[in-house]
Amino acid sequence: MEVINTLAALAAECERLAARGLCSAKVLDLVRSLQGDVQSLLREREELASLYAVARELAQATDLPSLLESIIDKAIALVKGERGFVVLGENGDHYRVAAARRFDETDIQPDSGLYSTTLVRRVMTTREPILTTNIQTDERFELSQSIILQDIRSVLAVPLVARGELQGAVYVDTRMSERHFTEADLRLLEAMASQAAMAIRAARLTETLRENNAQLERAIRELRETQEQLVQAERLAAVGRLAASVAHELRTPLMVMRSGLYFLDRLVTEGHFDSPETFRRYIQKIDTEIDRQSKIINDLLFFSRNRPRRLASVDLNALVKESFMRVTMPESVRVEEDLNTSLPPILADGDQIQQVLINLITNAVQAMPQGGTLTLRTAMEEHFAVVQVQDTGVGITEEQMSQLFKPFYTTREQGIGLGLAVSQSIVEGHRGTISVESTPGQGTTFTVRLPYELIG
Repeated sequence: MEVINTLAALAAECERLAARGLCSAKVLDLVRSLQGDVQSLLREREELASLYAVARELAQATDLPSLLESIIDKAIALVKGERGFVVLGENGDHYRVAAARRFDETDIQPDSGLYSTTLVRRVMTTREPILTTNIQTDERFELSQSIILQDIRSVLAVPLVARGELQGAVYVDTRMSERHFTEADLRLLEAMASQAAMAIRAARLTETLRENNAQLERAIRELRETQEQLVQAERLAAVGRLAASVAHELRTPLMVMRSGLYFLDRLVTEGHFDSPETFRRYIQKIDTEIDRQSKIINDLLFFSRNRPRRLASVDLNALVKESFMRVTMPESVRVEEDLNTSLPPILADGDQIQQVLINLITNAVQAMPQGGTLTLRTAMEEHFAVVQVQDTGVGITEEQMSQLFKPFYTTREQGIGLGLAVSQSIVEGHRGTISVESTPGQGTTFTVRLPYELIG
């Protein structure tokens, strides 16, 4: 303001001197030109300051509705319009009035129709701004009913485009004949519209993201509920299968044991003490059935409550031999050993690893009902000790392979289908792996890899 006052005083002095012939007309024109240039610069500064303030306030809007209200308030104030509307584009050629305001900051109903729909549609279609100082005499809109009814005089409308995407349009008008919009007003509104369009795009993306997140959360909740129902159903089904399997598997050895005890009782009652082989045969049957029951109970106990590992240094070759000795071997099965004598000890729970080996050896024997060859092999790898149990039995089909390690799955008449599931759990608990290769009719090989040092 000080510069303007100084130039005004200088111009007055020049005019006074010019009247006395002491100041040339050129000097007076120069001073007046400087006055105009300074006033233009001050206006531009005010406009830039207004745009900066608008951009800062738009950036602070946290949601789309409040952002749109802020945009229309700033647009009306920026160009000193009487009313304003923010129009948002929707699917296809459709649009809706999302915010409306009078100059006195009172609301207008968005669906009131108090604006030129013809003008807005043209801006949205062409993506070009429109300035009309007197729309009543503008031939482009002479048939617009809203203009005639509302006595609209001057109109500004600019598209809201962000990164090539049409977001909508800003419309400002006035009915005051003494206040016409200018090209400078149009430039201001266009500058503000470019910032507003980016803010609207960001707010819409944020709104879409919130909706998607809400949908995703709902879907996750529904999925969890469904999963819990499936788990519960599977548990109930597993309990049913377990009860049926255990009842069958325990009843059979009990009946064999009862029969054995019955015949032993008859031998004693009848005084046949001269038949030790007969006594021994029945006692061996009872002992076998007791082992069978013990295995079932051990598998169930391990499966239901996984006891902590008791780690110690284990000679894997010795453990393989001991496990083999604990399995009843039919005369029709030939056993071959290929044990690496250089195999270092491993850190493991010997009882648990022996349970795995007994399970695998038992399965291999049962897979050779007509006899065959059982091969027990150990080997060394860089970080793992390797045990292989190989048979020349009936093999495993591709369909059976996919179910092999699932609890309660079995293809045999005896057993409850926990052996391999328990074995896998033990091996993986030792940070190892168990794998199987099989060819139907030719045999199966189970390979167990156990780390030399168990960490964690």
